[in-house]
Amino acid sequence: MDNQMNEEFEIRDQVLVRYKGEEHFVDLPEGLTAVGEGAFRDCRSLWEVTIPAGVTEIRQEAFQWCANLRKVTAPESLTRIGRDVFTGTPFYKFYSENETDWSEDFLFLGKCLVKARRNLRKAIIPDGVVSIAADAFTERVLVNELVIPESVANIGWRAFADCTGLTRVHIPAGVKVLGWHCFKGCSRLWDITFDEGVEEIENGAFSGCRSLHHIVLPASVKSLSGWMFFGCNNLETVDFKGRLTAVSDWTFSGCSNLQKVKMPDSVETIGVDAFYDCTNIDVKIPRSLRRLERRAFAGDRNLSELRLPPTLEFIGDGAFNGCWGVEDVTVPAKVKNIPESAFASCENLKKLTLEKGLSSIGACAFAGCRKLEEVTVPEGVEEIGEKAFFNCRRLEKIMLPGTLKRLGAQAFASCRALAECRLPQWIGEIEGGAFDGCESLAGRDGFIVIDGVCYGCLEQSGEMRVPEGIRAIASGAFRGKQACRKIYLPESVLRVGSHAFADCPALTHVSLTANVKDLGGEPFTGSEALLTLTAPGLAPLELREERCRLAAALGFCGEEKRYGGAVAAAYTAWTEANKIKLLNAAIDGDLLQSASYFTGHSLLGEAEFQAALERAQQRKRMEIVALLLEYRNRSLSAADAFGKYSLGDF
Repeated sequence: MDNQMNEEFEIRDQVLVRYKGEEHFVDLPEGLTAVGEGAFRDCRSLWEVTIPAGVTEIRQEAFQWCANLRKVTAPESLTRIGRDVFTGTPFYKFYSENETDWSEDFLFLGKCLVKARRNLRKAIIPDGVVSIAADAFTERVLVNELVIPESVANIGWRAFADCTGLTRVHIPAGVKVLGWHCFKGCSRLWDITFDEGVEEIENGAFSGCRSLHHIVLPASVKSLSGWMFFGCNNLETVDFKGRLTAVSDWTFSGCSNLQKVKMPDSVETIGVDAFYDCTNIDVKIPRSLRRLERRAFAGDRNLSELRLPPTLEFIGDGAFNGCWGVEDVTVPAKVKNIPESAFASCENLKKLTLEKGLSSIGACAFAGCRKLEEVTVPEGVEEIGEKAFFNCRRLEKIMLPGTLKRLGAQAFASCRALAECRLPQWIGEIEGGAFDGCESLAGRDGFIVIDGVCYGCLEQSGEMRVPEGIRAIASGAFRGKQACRKIYLPESVLRVGSHAFADCPALTHVSLTANVKDLGGEPFTGSEALLTLTAPGLAPLELREERCRLAAALGFCGEEKRYGGAVAAAYTAWTEANKIKLLNAAIDGDLLQSASYFTGHSLLGEAEFQAALERAQQRKRMEIVALLLEYRNRSLSAADAFGKYSLGDF
């Protein structure tokens, strides 16, 4: 019968794939072993169907929405029925809702229990039943006694969901699979016992069983599925008899009274939110653990002893966020990245050991660890993320490695006690406010200086003058200074890092000295108000951005005497080549000194003078108007048609 096809039945490998006929009474052909998924779906002509001997399975949704199906005859060989097989049929509706015209306790098809009577109280399932179908007892709220025989091998999806009268359940050795949500919402269920034999418990099997207090899982269970005990808020203890290998996502999430879980050392994976918000739990981490997914223990405030095994390779975001009781953490060498918020708000964490092998520390990884006093970051770490140690109020000493390439924004901000800091000679990228609020690290003038490098300033004044003696300005040192308008660097500064003056919305003027010959990339990104940059050590073409070249040329025009040699020559040539653009910018910015460069060097012809004068008039730049009129009287011919203008006209 393999790959057989006729007018009514499409059959492949002894499975009926699709019925194409329109008969009211259908006898399926001999030789089938299964009715495939959706084989009769939406077959509205079907009234009765007879399934032949040899068929062992009816797959999910096989007769779904057969709106006139009223009778099904099945053989004893049938041992498995998928979910939603008869949904939307009068056949299923009769047995689901009828309380008076159906006298039997159960509907059987073959060896499958398909449905229980709605007003059933005692569910004594007869021996010989192999499968309890999906939704067989769903919302049978009067059932208060349940006996499952040894013959049952499979309990289907939602089989006993929301049976709120159930208080005790025993799962015999014959049962191999407990389906998805099979006991979900059994709110009075307080006692579940298992014989050895259960192999698979699917997602959410006991979620919402609020009366459960204790549970012991047999050795035959090798992994815990997702959402298995989700929201069992009175569950207190869980024990495992066997070599469990995995605890899946959300398994115990929301079990707020869970106090003790004896996880065997064979567990290698703990899933996403597995113990999330289990606020009273104290658990030992298995010695074979390899992966700890995001928020696995987040909010577990009673967790005190945290020993991460050397086998651990991966920690997910927020894995221990808010674990207040943790005092000592060693991150093992196989962990390459400590991710975002991994240990954030571990308020009692006092001792942190980071083993060599680590390459990065993520954003907010240890933020809010208020009792942490000292941190040594091992060699090999290249990046420390944004707010990684933010608000570690008692942190006094940090030792950062020479391999560090990037320090994120506010990485150590609000570490008020921080007084000792060992940093590499140069960090390629430091984002804004890395040491904001580090009062013990700053000098009296508010500048944070470590080994001759300025890393920022705690003051928020409009004008900043960096003190003499500083040899370099670190990347991002003044980034994000909202009120700062002018910054002056001393002769001792030789180098300025990238983004040093970025994101300063009020910044209009920066003054460097001729000693600064290295200005890092994108130094003024986001500082859109910048008008002038005095940089006598940098020629215009050494500045990567056109906007920076324009500001530097205006700085040259305003302070020409500070420039000399090849740099002065380069600015002179660039300024003359771009004089209209520069003069317009000087007028727009009301930069009298810069504008005077063009009149002082007699660079304006009659047409250029006219355009500049009209622009200055329109923008009401009266000092520049006076400058231009004086230039006309001094340098342009008396026959100039614009001789009629005088300052009084404006």
